[in-house]
Amino acid sequence: MRRAWIGIIGIILIVVILVGGAGYLLYSGGKPEVPEVKSITNSWGDITTESSEIKTDIQVDNPNAFPIPIKGMEYQIFMNDVKMGSGHSMGKASLPAQKEHTITMSTEVENDKIPEWWVTHIRQGESTDIKIKGNIALDLKVTKYEYPIEREISRVKTDILGVKKSYSVDEESLKPQLRSIENSWGEVTDDFTVILMKVVVYNPQRVPIYIEQIRYEMDMNEIKMGLGTSEESILLKPQSDTEIRLDTKLDNHKLDNWWVTHLKNGEKTEVKIESELVYTVGENEFTMELPVQEKSIETDILGK
Repeated sequence: MRRAWIGIIGIILIVVILVGGAGYLLYSGGKPEVPEVKSITNSWGDITTESSEIKTDIQVDNPNAFPIPIKGMEYQIFMNDVKMGSGHSMGKASLPAQKEHTITMSTEVENDKIPEWWVTHIRQGESTDIKIKGNIALDLKVTKYEYPIEREISRVKTDILGVKKSYSVDEESLKPQLRSIENSWGEVTDDFTVILMKVVVYNPQRVPIYIEQIRYEMDMNEIKMGLGTSEESILLKPQSDTEIRLDTKLDNHKLDNWWVTHLKNGEKTEVKIESELVYTVGENEFTMELPVQEKSIETDILGK
């Protein structure tokens, strides 16, 4: 019985030595070389009301003399640390021997996450870092190797509200004259974003003028993001400048609709703010339209 066990163990050892020797000859230097990620490129795919697809091409160089199967891939995209979606490989993936190979992945960005990202973007001074995180699990025969991926693919900066605008006044006119308009960000919550509008108006008349109403509307790619009316009565003193402050509230729940138009328009947005003053002189009512504030925004989210 003892001799039988010795014989079995001897056979097992011979098999182990043969397999080990074959593996040693198969891999250069006795072990496989780790493939290298050469480049990562991203582009937009299908854009729907629910999701936005990112197609990712990962170019990997396999220096080994044998193909390497890919056991699995995990891929996530973050915008200011807000997880926007996860990716997966499209079709079977394997790295051919001694070649560079492109692995294509599809990542689905959930459009309903856009309001959450927007809050971080505004709070960080209209700045966003776009990052990808994940790994590629490779089958190296003798072991499983996970190649980590963590890269910043772009930094998005916007200037949605623009700078202060000043205007010259007509001293001969009896109508109220606009001196300047300046916008800044106010309170930002999950539900709304406030734009603080500061308007300076000059009253050229020798009598006071009363502004009875202010109407405003903000569009982003023709989507009405905010509109409303201020009913507060404001006194414009005779032959003086008066500063008027107005809060414009944007509906964050409309941001996912805007996002779709932004992507389909080549990552471009036209911002338009329209406002008008309703004022009285004596018993007469007049309307003063303020200059339309227009701003073009372009982004490069995927870092092309």
